[in-house]
Amino acid sequence: MRGFRNCGPARRSVAGPATSSAVGYFVVAVGTVPASVAAWWSGEPVAGLVVLSLVVGGYAAAIRNAPGALVTSALGWMLLNGFVVHTRGDLAWEGVSDAVRLGTLAGAALIGVLCGWVAVRARERSTVSMSIPTARPAPRAELVVPSNDTAPAREASEPLAAARGDRCAHPV
Repeated sequence: MRGFRNCGPARRSVAGPATSSAVGYFVVAVGTVPASVAAWWSGEPVAGLVVLSLVVGGYAAAIRNAPGALVTSALGWMLLNGFVVHTRGDLAWEGVSDAVRLGTLAGAALIGVLCGWVAVRARERSTVSMSIPTARPAPRAELVVPSNDTAPAREASEPLAAARGDRCAHPV
């Protein structure tokens, strides 16, 4: 596992780029099905792009690995281009529209990775702040009763002086 410099073990990515890309291929392949249904239902491939962007962003947030998420977004673009836009599995470059689709999926991947890192950092902060004990205030002197049995008898009219352990009857 590749970790980040000066970050705790919880900040490490889940897997390396090769493993997360291989798993990401299957995630995006499964995510292509609802993307194609959304594109079919709306009549526009933009709906499929939105669904696949959510799939890629969610997967990127889970793995927190930028290279693996970017490769997964490129694989997602290929599946989107082949099965949602060109419905017969043909990969074709259409110029600006394909660049926008690829950029959208790559942006969703990077935003997902950033959200994953932020979520882990927030979780680390909440566990650290909960584990640090807080100082309790010291008890007030009026409430503390001396525990030695050798103290002389106090007068009943001076309860505050007796509770403080003063030897004289007048306040200081």
